[in-house]
Amino acid sequence: MPKVLLINPPFNINKENYDSSISVGLLSIASYLNSQNIAVGIIDGVRQKDYLKLLTEGIRKCDYVGISVMTTQIPKALEISRLVKKLNPKCKIIWGGAHPSLFIGQTASHPLIDIVGYGEGEITMFQLANNLPVAKIKGIAYRAGGRVIINQPQELHNPAETKLFNWDLMPLKILKDLCLIPSLTSRGCPHRCAFCINAILKNRWRPRTAEQVLEDIKIIKDKEYFKNKRLRFWDENFFVDLNRAKKIIEGLIKNNLIIPWETTVRANYLKKGMIDQKMMEKIKKSGCELLSFGAESGCPRMLKKIKKDIMPKDVINSAKICLKNDIIPQYSFMAGLPGETKEDIMETLRLIDRLVNLSEQVQILGPQAFRPYPGSELYQECLASGWKEPKSIDEWESAIKKELNYFNVHKFPWLDDPDFIESLEAYVRFGAHSVKSALGSTVKASKFLKLPFIILAKLRWKFKFFSWPWDFKLAKKFVTKT
Repeated sequence: MPKVLLINPPFNINKENYDSSISVGLLSIASYLNSQNIAVGIIDGVRQKDYLKLLTEGIRKCDYVGISVMTTQIPKALEISRLVKKLNPKCKIIWGGAHPSLFIGQTASHPLIDIVGYGEGEITMFQLANNLPVAKIKGIAYRAGGRVIINQPQELHNPAETKLFNWDLMPLKILKDLCLIPSLTSRGCPHRCAFCINAILKNRWRPRTAEQVLEDIKIIKDKEYFKNKRLRFWDENFFVDLNRAKKIIEGLIKNNLIIPWETTVRANYLKKGMIDQKMMEKIKKSGCELLSFGAESGCPRMLKKIKKDIMPKDVINSAKICLKNDIIPQYSFMAGLPGETKEDIMETLRLIDRLVNLSEQVQILGPQAFRPYPGSELYQECLASGWKEPKSIDEWESAIKKELNYFNVHKFPWLDDPDFIESLEAYVRFGAHSVKSALGSTVKASKFLKLPFIILAKLRWKFKFFSWPWDFKLAKKFVTKT
């Protein structure tokens, strides 16, 4: 039986794309523990529908359960924690991941949670599994003497010291069913976007070497269950070190390791002196099929406010260059930031219009509603507006249990028209794209239910009329239940 059981709870949101890949964070921790001779198992509640049965079978002799928790996973993470306490009261429950790292004290205060691991988890879980005294372990929080103790942060892990994921730790069925093969060639980001969790947690950029990445891909290419699948480099920005990126791309071509792949890059990197036409040709030749960009806004004022350090012209230029090289450009947007006006948002919609009119190949994600994270430069503005965040894990559970997203935007006092913000993503997804593309949306609903909403959304998009979103509210009822 495993000494450590790592669990990825189901999400609260019913979207197909949540099971297109796997949790690279959990797999990385599991691979590290395994390399240090710690018995470890993984249960993936997103992809294993019988996860509670698997948990029941695996928990009775387990010493530690590590649960990775994003905000929309809180309800299921609590359900899992209650079951663990019932079946094996001596087992220590550790919550880690994005939400506990942002809300350390709140999370550690909950009676079901023995320890919070904040930040990166490899070293922390290794030290816990080796039964080091909690007072000596960095990167954790726990209750003692009636109060929460938060230890000093753990040093950032060096990914160059980590071996390739141990794929054998994942159930074979999950690997066979993957749509995207996950790879992580670096961690963190050197840029300063005011809304980003990497800037908040000070996750500086740390790479694996080009040689390590190529060796990783060689092993992936040899796996029969990965044949004919696309590789996703889940880096925040694959191209931070252009020389390293060139070595990887040229190595893929030279060593016959060409595989369909995609990754993330900044829009202003695609220019002379950085990623020029010659490099784009090599990127395409090496197997790249899609590049993701964080566009965020079409309003120069808001882009400056969030310290994005790009402009709308960079976004349009990057799309044109990608399309010229037969690479799909994908852009994510947000809306509803404190201080953002409706006209600012309309500038974003006009930029999206320009992008989708370039080609049907252009993909748009969002605009998703901005969510306030503690520690960000925008957080104080949210508090000053009168917003009050949930004060406990139980309050978070109650607040998001029936929501489609991280939090209900109607509770954000800085928004003049929350209905407008909440419905934008749906109107763009179903209205700005072709009917065929809209029908292929990852939202789980019958095509017969999608089609009427698509027709209405396309009319709204054509006339840029988004008031009184009764159709969105009606459609929402069909996708809120998991």
